Amino acid sequence: MPKPITFAVGPEFLQRDGLTETVAEWEDGQRAPTGPGSFEWWYFDAHLDDGSTAVIVFATKSIIEPRAPLTPNLSLTVTRPDGKKTAEFSLPPAGEFSADKDSCNVRIGPSWAKQSVRGGRWTYSLHAKTASLAADLTFTGLVPPWRPGAGKSYFGDLEHYFAWLPAIPYGAVEGTLTYDGQERQVKGTGYHDHNWGNVALPSVMDHWVWGRAHLGEYTLIFVEQVALKKYGSARLPVFLLAKGDKILADDARCLTMEARGFVRHAGGREHPREVDFTWARGRQQVRLALRNPALIEAVSLLLALPPAKRRLARLFANPYYFRFNTELEMQIDLDGLHDSARGPALYEIMLLR
Repeated sequence: MPKPITFAVGPEFLQRDGLTETVAEWEDGQRAPTGPGSFEWWYFDAHLDDGSTAVIVFATKSIIEPRAPLTPNLSLTVTRPDGKKTAEFSLPPAGEFSADKDSCNVRIGPSWAKQSVRGGRWTYSLHAKTASLAADLTFTGLVPPWRPGAGKSYFGDLEHYFAWLPAIPYGAVEGTLTYDGQERQVKGTGYHDHNWGNVALPSVMDHWVWGRAHLGEYTLIFVEQVALKKYGSARLPVFLLAKGDKILADDARCLTMEARGFVRHAGGREHPREVDFTWARGRQQVRLALRNPALIEAVSLLLALPPAKRRLARLFANPYYFRFNTELEMQIDLDGLHDSARGPALYEIMLLR
């Protein structure tokens, strides 16, 4: 009999974690212990007007090794306007990690991210430094922070969980990026979320497809997660459609996904060429068609492990991460709203087995 998965939706789960319907600043502070058995990361990405992108992740340890002690790592990935990408990691000693619990104020070695509220908007300033790259950026939320229920999924019981908070579903970014020995002024749009838990994701999750887009006035987050067979291969979808700061649809139970046209990557894993998401409740529908994906990142998750552990782990698994820019066509048919939009979107595929 499959083990149960419980979605933390309802007033009892909000009360359990001391939450309300409105997301509070402290929720983006440190939420999990740093010792063996727990993990946590703060993720930022920016799409910039000059065609470059930056992804910065502050993590307490590798997501595939939560039983490890505190092993802080800072990853910084810069993709230049011509598509050339550089990804670097900083792995300082455990003593060079710190994080506050009342807001996002995290430091790993010389790199840091700090949260504030300016004019009612959640704002984050960050500095990230690796061997040859640097990012000094300010993220300002234009869509309010949001979470589905308490933002948790429980696996097997109410003690083992994975949690997610999109603190900036869509925002503005400005600052500087340094690469190829030159500092560049940049501005554009961005996203920030926060993840934590105490289950080894490869022990509960098979894979996920996660995407986001901002088309005109519309902000979208669309996610398909699939658990392992011991959890009945249960689906854990997430969906958000907002217009401005108003949520139009967020009942993830109504979301389905279909993927087609799989191609094999040199790393030994496959990814689709076409992905469709459909949100349907009665006569109401939102249809998303992702087409012509351009692969911008493909990396083995084993690279976050020390070389000796990496070689051993590769004998048993090949966890992989893919990231794409893509074209998105959206059709909205909701009560009182019929509209369509198209534009760029970003999505990732995480294969944990």
